[in-house]
Amino acid sequence: MRGKNFGIFALLIAIVVVATWLEGNFVAAANLKTLIRDTSLYGLISIGVAMVIITGGIDLSIGSLIALCGVMMVQVIDVRYERYESVGSIVEIERPEEGDTRLRMDAVMDPIRAGDRMVYAGAFSESKVYLTGEVTEDGNVWLTTGNPVRSLQPGTAVSMERIRYTNPLLACGLVLLAGALIGALHGLLVTRAHLQPFVVTLCGLLVYRGLARVWTGDDQVGLGSALADFKATVTGNVFEFPLPLVAKLSGASESWSEWTWIAFPFTGVLLILVAFVAWVFLEHSVAGRHLLAVGENEEAARFSGIRTERLIVMAYVVSGLLAALAGILFLLEWNSVQPGSSGNFYELYAIAAAVLGGCSLRGGRGAVFGVIAGAAVMRCLYKAIVVLGIEQQWEMVIIGGALLASVLFDEIWRRYQLWKSAIKVGTSA
Repeated sequence: MRGKNFGIFALLIAIVVVATWLEGNFVAAANLKTLIRDTSLYGLISIGVAMVIITGGIDLSIGSLIALCGVMMVQVIDVRYERYESVGSIVEIERPEEGDTRLRMDAVMDPIRAGDRMVYAGAFSESKVYLTGEVTEDGNVWLTTGNPVRSLQPGTAVSMERIRYTNPLLACGLVLLAGALIGALHGLLVTRAHLQPFVVTLCGLLVYRGLARVWTGDDQVGLGSALADFKATVTGNVFEFPLPLVAKLSGASESWSEWTWIAFPFTGVLLILVAFVAWVFLEHSVAGRHLLAVGENEEAARFSGIRTERLIVMAYVVSGLLAALAGILFLLEWNSVQPGSSGNFYELYAIAAAVLGGCSLRGGRGAVFGVIAGAAVMRCLYKAIVVLGIEQQWEMVIIGGALLASVLFDEIWRRYQLWKSAIKVGTSA
């Protein structure tokens, strides 16, 4: 197991070194930030599916569940507008060369939220301007917008449309609960109805994708300008950390001694928290050791007094919960969901990352940090294909080849361990 973990980290380093050698821009600051963000998002679903694989099962529904949870989040948020007629007139307009346009009104209004709309009579019909917020300067309140609104002039009477939506934390909680319940349903069908995990989650793949399409009429849905602050927090950066040599290697500087500051996204922090909890559970808890025992030999674990069904259901709940979390995060990154295509093949990326990271498809083996390294390998391969200018059609070929090589290595490693054990037994006898 340790040998395979060492192998995945060695493969990750080799990909980074070769890609950087061929194209220094691979380690540019913006590229590294994207790699961290993408690894975080795919790492979350990979940890979830790893829990299922450790039990000897599989979860093929993750991609469809991501799309369904993204659609569900949009529906629960329920962005809508309330109209307030003739709230006042514009007194002054400032259109700086850089930055937002500022509008001052002749009336006192309730505080403006990002996404509120100002409505006024245009040349031929009603026109609307999205507002980004307000600033107070010298006692005057200025409304701000990213639109230069050339058609607006001082003296124009306006109405307001106030944006309304469900509290985002409440909406996230409801979507996560739905994901956990769907995972529990998978677990119960596997343990109580004795259906094959492959069949259960394959049906889930079809059903959840279909539900997402039916729910939206197969149309793209999104958040529009709602949740601006929430989106900025979740998709933003938490801190920056310095890296040496990157500036020189990427061509941003001629000096080898210059350090480059790399932004670390909020999703990276989420991955660290989830990975830490999963690592403690698997490596330092009795339940975690029991989960590994279930995957190694479910019948023997049951006869040993381990409540195998409960552990298997829990693994599917974790997978569903993390898929729902990923659905929310992907929605906030994209700002919209296409129910027919969003999340397509993500279950395969997650399974590939888990297998690359040391999880055995036979169950009973898995390491959290190996899974994260597997997700990083997948994203580095994808990014290398883009940076090196390789045609995008080769993505599946390269990733599939890497997965096949990993499975072959897993089989060779297993046989080597069996051979070594047989030699040891023969020697001791």
